[in-house]
Amino acid sequence: MAGQVGARVGILGAGAVGGMLAVLLAEAGHEVTVLASERTSTAINVGGIALRSQKFGDRRAHVPARPYLTAPVDVLFVAVKAPDLLAALGRVPAALLSDTAVAPLLNGTDHVALLRAALPRTAVVPMTVSVEATRTAPGDIEHLSPFLEYALAEERERARVDPEDLLRTTGLDVDASAPDEATLLWRKLSFLAPLALLTTHARQPVGPARDAHPDLLDGLVTETAAAAATAGAEIDPAAVAKRIAGLPAGMRSSMLKDAIAGATLELDAIAGPILRALPDGAPVTRAVVAEIAEAR
Repeated sequence: MAGQVGARVGILGAGAVGGMLAVLLAEAGHEVTVLASERTSTAINVGGIALRSQKFGDRRAHVPARPYLTAPVDVLFVAVKAPDLLAALGRVPAALLSDTAVAPLLNGTDHVALLRAALPRTAVVPMTVSVEATRTAPGDIEHLSPFLEYALAEERERARVDPEDLLRTTGLDVDASAPDEATLLWRKLSFLAPLALLTTHARQPVGPARDAHPDLLDGLVTETAAAAATAGAEIDPAAVAKRIAGLPAGMRSSMLKDAIAGATLELDAIAGPILRALPDGAPVTRAVVAEIAEAR
């Protein structure tokens, strides 16, 4: 029954990732509830969630939204930004999640331990998502490229309703090749941190930024791979560099978009694990983070 139609799904956060997921899961026949601020909940309850996607086309789903969870769910996807996690947990009473799989989709690594401490009676199943998407207004999501990939570890806590099976009912690609949680999380971070830090530091999309600062990019990639090794995750810097080299020149990281918009940056979630893993090293990452923080 793990991925059966009609599963009760909560989505904490109605940004680009959470909003898109709400549309896809609702269209697959699941009972979706979105948990967001009163302003965003009202907008969704009035007009639904509109998704404009290169991969899925134009879709709109009318799903209930509310400021806090009022009934148990089978799976809770946590799709808030890392700096908002602690406050967002107030929207999901732990007593309603005792038989729930909690699947966080946050950047970084530290959120997993926090969720397990805050929700000790749940199965926390870390996941990652790679996508270029933007919330242009409450309930209005743009998926800017056809690429969309979810991943989770082969070795993970098992729950009555498994998030992997649930996502597969929507037709989404799910990569379960990571052998463990550390590898899963650092595979994402080893790519995301150099991309986000480089583009935000340069205030440019990835094409101009990587062309103008090849040595900076190389240092960021090398240091992130070294930090991953301290957690037992084996990352190939050459493979990461090749992946970044193949990105569309106009692609902008979420951190760059946030910096341009004057929004809070996920600096600690994305760079913090590297700096904490290499307290006497990572000079390139340290300098870039310092410059980004000073510019704020």
